[in-house]
Amino acid sequence: MSHILRVCAFSLLLVAIAPYSSQAQDGKTFFKGKTVTYVVATAAGGGYDLYGRLVADYMQKYLPGSTFVVRNMPGAGHMIGANYIGAARADGLTLGIFNTGLIYTQLAGIDGLRIDLNKMSWIGKAGTDPRALVMAAQTPYKTMEDVRKGDPAFKWAGSGVGSAAYMELKLLIDGLRLPGSIITGYNGNEDRLAMRRGEIQGTIGSYSSYEGFVNDGYGRFVAQIGGTNDKVPQLRDLVKTESAAVRAAIALIQSQGEIGRLTAGPPNIPADRLATLRGAYREALEDPELREKANKAGRPIEPAYGDDLAAMIKDALDQPPTTVALLKAALSEGKVNSVRANGPLIEVRDKGREILFKGPEGTVTAKPSGSRTVIKIAGKDGKREDLAPGLACAIDYTPGGDNEPAVIDCK
Repeated sequence: MSHILRVCAFSLLLVAIAPYSSQAQDGKTFFKGKTVTYVVATAAGGGYDLYGRLVADYMQKYLPGSTFVVRNMPGAGHMIGANYIGAARADGLTLGIFNTGLIYTQLAGIDGLRIDLNKMSWIGKAGTDPRALVMAAQTPYKTMEDVRKGDPAFKWAGSGVGSAAYMELKLLIDGLRLPGSIITGYNGNEDRLAMRRGEIQGTIGSYSSYEGFVNDGYGRFVAQIGGTNDKVPQLRDLVKTESAAVRAAIALIQSQGEIGRLTAGPPNIPADRLATLRGAYREALEDPELREKANKAGRPIEPAYGDDLAAMIKDALDQPPTTVALLKAALSEGKVNSVRANGPLIEVRDKGREILFKGPEGTVTAKPSGSRTVIKIAGKDGKREDLAPGLACAIDYTPGGDNEPAVIDCK
């Protein structure tokens, strides 16, 4: 009788655990022979691309039989890539990385964001990285006080409306009364190249992304937001006399650095597949080889996983009305910011006095100034009459009016 009872009890135990073991097995088995698209919401190069490729390589390692393909989808301050991920089929075969600036975007209700971050399938985050204000080395700006007293024509670099850099710069420019305007369209390492060329004076970004740039003598840090590096002053210590709203905005910026380098999938990925992806992500981020590669590249690995990250996102989105109002005010159209267009000149008229090119809003007709527009061709100073159809150019201009370009930099 006791033997029969033991057999029955064991059978009941097998029945009880069967759904869980089957579910875990189903999740692992599903990815064998499958291709997973890992979207990086920036151009190739730069921190997001590096983290994304590391994550994709090592998740593939821990999902035997799967193939991870990285797809760069830059544009609109990471919204293009994030929207693509959010609209993908919820089968676990589309994941990706985008920046925390979309938290600001959702809070401010910016048009163009078609996802709800609270509903995404959160896999994990790779880093904790403080934000930092960095100036080009050739500028006279060595402290925050220098920046605040700087030239009104100061140019800040941002990737696009909705990106973390854009949102944070808007908050700081408006809240701290910093000079200058934001030029968008810089992706990957383009802002660093622009600072070296003298097109841009400064920007904001993750400390690790600009540490090498600063160490190589091309830039300097004037303030950091978060972090523990005592060689760079904390912005919160420099603004103690500012309003509570400004201090709250700086605290919000600091919180974004704590949830950096996110990986997510679309809403409603089946539970077994989501658990499998989270498990592979955890194994990837704890792999000594991945950590060694990240360390050599100067990229910190301080991960969080699954539900812990989802809770952090929820907390970041739970802001009081005063902070939300500050974000919306920072994005109000007090003035139109400059835009960067990249591509060939479509047409050149009247010896360069009028040019046509493709901008974010469509075909643009612009009128370069003979004295105010900086024209570079193949790295050398140029003139309007040197411009020709087909030249590949980066053009900084302010939409509206006569669209006079500030810079035309052609290869």
